[in-house]
Amino acid sequence: MDPRVGRLLEVHPHGLTTAHLHRAGVSDTVIRSQVAAGVLLRLRREVLVDRRVWEASPPWERHRLRALAVAGSLTSLGTEPGQVALSHRSGLVVQDLDVHGSDDEVHGSRVGCGRGHRSGGLWVHAPVPPGQVTDQDGIPVVRPALASLQEAVVHGAECGLVAADSALRVGAATPEELRSLVDLSCLRRDRPAARLVADLADGSRESAGESRTAWLLHLLDIEVECQVEIYGPAGWLVARSDFRIKGTNVLLEFDGRVKYDDRDVLMAEKVREDRLRELGYEVVRLTWADLATPGLVRAKIRQALARASLRRPA
Repeated sequence: MDPRVGRLLEVHPHGLTTAHLHRAGVSDTVIRSQVAAGVLLRLRREVLVDRRVWEASPPWERHRLRALAVAGSLTSLGTEPGQVALSHRSGLVVQDLDVHGSDDEVHGSRVGCGRGHRSGGLWVHAPVPPGQVTDQDGIPVVRPALASLQEAVVHGAECGLVAADSALRVGAATPEELRSLVDLSCLRRDRPAARLVADLADGSRESAGESRTAWLLHLLDIEVECQVEIYGPAGWLVARSDFRIKGTNVLLEFDGRVKYDDRDVLMAEKVREDRLRELGYEVVRLTWADLATPGLVRAKIRQALARASLRRPA
């Protein structure tokens, strides 16, 4: 690695622009050689990142790196009318909120006025009210509630719900705020998706996996209660379940772990589920793979409902 490039990556860990490099005396020839050597990775013509950091990052962190790197290259970035703030999933990841999915475009929105455009991996969307823009570590971003609804409008209600639940969970938004924003003109592209997210969002869901499970249950027209506490005959808390199908003793648990490496954890889960079954409950455990197969989930739930109807508490 060229020592000048190494020093600049220490100063700008989220990415470099060609302007940064030129200012440090690094020529275009050296930049090209650092890209060819695998030191730098070019995200846009004028935006580069540390390739090792990029390749070691999961998809959502890559989008965060991309968003911060591109933001650092924008002369139009700011909170004044006509400037650009990060929005949609780009604004959400910079604010450490959950997103579902990733793409190779950085999303921004005009502040107050101005036209959108889309080119070179940057999509600048319709203007948002200036009051909906805040500062995150020096980067102008659209506030979480509106960014969640923007995510629903562009990437679908499931993506919007993951973001909105996350914002509610950490106190970065309120249900009332979500509902109050639905009629903004910047959401007109798919207002029904924004309204649906505002109606369904629930901060009690504890992970993106639970939010996606809730979305699938909505599509399957299965009404549930969230974070249900189950007590034994003596009044002791036995478990808290992610979901219970309303009017039934069928519990749904989202399990985001690919496998259990800790035998004690596995045994504790088994004991917990055995105790729930002794109390007359059926437990349906759903995984990431299950969320991609709605028909299988429906079948699992139907089978559990049938078993629950035959059960009697011990």
